[in-house]
Amino acid sequence: MEFKDYLKERISEAKKIAYDVDNLSEKEKEIVFSKMVDKILDSKEIRKKENFPQHSNLNYEDKTERDLQEIYHELKPKTGPDNVLLIAYHYYTKNQSFAVKHLLENYKLLLIPAPLNPSDLINKNRTKGFVMLDGKDEKKNNLFSITRKGLSYVKNGFKEIKDE
Repeated sequence: MEFKDYLKERISEAKKIAYDVDNLSEKEKEIVFSKMVDKILDSKEIRKKENFPQHSNLNYEDKTERDLQEIYHELKPKTGPDNVLLIAYHYYTKNQSFAVKHLLENYKLLLIPAPLNPSDLINKNRTKGFVMLDGKDEKKNNLFSITRKGLSYVKNGFKEIKDE
């Protein structure tokens, strides 16, 4: 089976499963489907089938907990929304979602001034499709995670890829 056909089949199966779940709104089904596709694209099985495109030194294989400061100095984000995406990427490598309080903690770790309105920066990234709402924590705070489009943007050195 050709790689494209294999990938289409896996994604088609994920879509069927996600949209067959009862008691979810259409938006929730889209989120479930998106997360499933992220897992499919991140699987070692897919990366072995064909060389998955890489747009920077960051590697899809490298989901080990890397030092946030190391990633910051490697990629050098220049804007507030890019700093948020970098932190979102860092949480992705740890298979975790993040909340506003996590952003503020990580700004301290990076030794850079925290934004006055971190929620605004998150919303700017949500508008671009780089970050998505991922539920709520036990204190009812919104949790967010990076999207596939956001990953590509970070891995491409904070530049959008035209094909996406």
